[in-house]
Amino acid sequence: MFILRRFYSARVQTRRQVVERYSSEFPEKLLSKKQKIPSHMYVANAEIAKEINSYIDPHVRESKCDTILELNPGVGHFTRHLLDREKQFRKIILLESMEHFMPRLQELHTLYPERVKVHHADFVTLWKLAYMDKMDNGSRVAELLNDVPQKAYRDDANMLVFGAVGSYTFFKHLINSIIFQTSLYNLGRCEMILAVPPPIYIHLTCQNDIGYLLYRSTSVLFQILFEHRFIAKVPREHLLPHQADYNVGKSSKLGKVRSINPEYLYLVKFVPRRNLHDLCPPDDLSALWFFIKQNFVSRRNRIIPNVEKWVPGCGPRLIINQFKSESITPIYPDESVKKLPPYSRQSTNMSSRDYYPGINIYTQFGDLRPSQMLTLFTQFRQWPEYQESSFLASLENALLKLETVNDEQNLDDSINLTEEDDISHDAADEIDEIPPKVK
Repeated sequence: MFILRRFYSARVQTRRQVVERYSSEFPEKLLSKKQKIPSHMYVANAEIAKEINSYIDPHVRESKCDTILELNPGVGHFTRHLLDREKQFRKIILLESMEHFMPRLQELHTLYPERVKVHHADFVTLWKLAYMDKMDNGSRVAELLNDVPQKAYRDDANMLVFGAVGSYTFFKHLINSIIFQTSLYNLGRCEMILAVPPPIYIHLTCQNDIGYLLYRSTSVLFQILFEHRFIAKVPREHLLPHQADYNVGKSSKLGKVRSINPEYLYLVKFVPRRNLHDLCPPDDLSALWFFIKQNFVSRRNRIIPNVEKWVPGCGPRLIINQFKSESITPIYPDESVKKLPPYSRQSTNMSSRDYYPGINIYTQFGDLRPSQMLTLFTQFRQWPEYQESSFLASLENALLKLETVNDEQNLDDSINLTEEDDISHDAADEIDEIPPKVK
């Protein structure tokens, strides 16, 4: 009992120290309440801002963007480093979701009226604005991103986005933005450098040998659509709000992922692939999205039986493959594989001719890496029966449901016709519930 009291007293004392240290800059609700999975996080002090700046410096220098958008700059610890880059960043856009920080940020706009633009808005929930625009034909997203330069998709990135995000739904919206050519990526291929909880990054970039609980349709889509790179680990304790205590139970299906680097956030960079439309024409992106979503509903889905539901008798074409596969190579050859987070995959080029060797009646979709999944869809799309297949009718029904679904999480549920295994329905939801507590 004495040990428990002493432990509790130490925790209370630590919390008081935190409140006293930051009380003059941050609102009480960011200091006193811990959260398991905060969707918004703030750089808490100048020391960690300096450390982050040193980590991303080589990546920022190689960027050709002259516009940067910072999410939730708060008191501006990191913003000061952006202001120092006068030669590179002609425009700095600050999007802040808390009213508390607006007066201080407005002072920056007053000091740099042409260079610094400030908006009271929540970029992490951009998908909500996009949905409302779709419902009433509004222009909320366009108004919010009015200061963002617009470029053609194949051009260089139109801006750089920096921030700390713990929302799984935010990343799903980025995927949907590319697939349906709306919202943020309708303005160009903006690149992002974000601090994210380890479970989210591992889920998005994992290898298929981790198992189907994490290697899901979102993993495959993200790796097809984006180039990604791990930069560094950032101590979680230096970002607010602080992380709530979380104990991994023995029965937790995601225990091994929740136990990875609980004391850190992953600083990562990603950008949409410039050659995406060469790999998959824009008009076929929604079909690719639906093909992957449907076939990854269950971890027991086998390739040939499932594809034959749409094109009967196609199995022999997949088994007897006479084409030679193109090689898949890392995009960043200087990246150390040993320094990558556990289970995550090094970003590689994508090919529509990366054939899985030796497909048979037992081969499952989870056996395919993202490039092989893209190749399978390309084959399926090129078959003469495609235009008359039931696949297109199912796709049309799914797209019609998009008009009535107002939640990106429910969007996936609405198109999943069956959930055959015991974890398929909860896997993606459980990822969203994982706190930044993980190895």
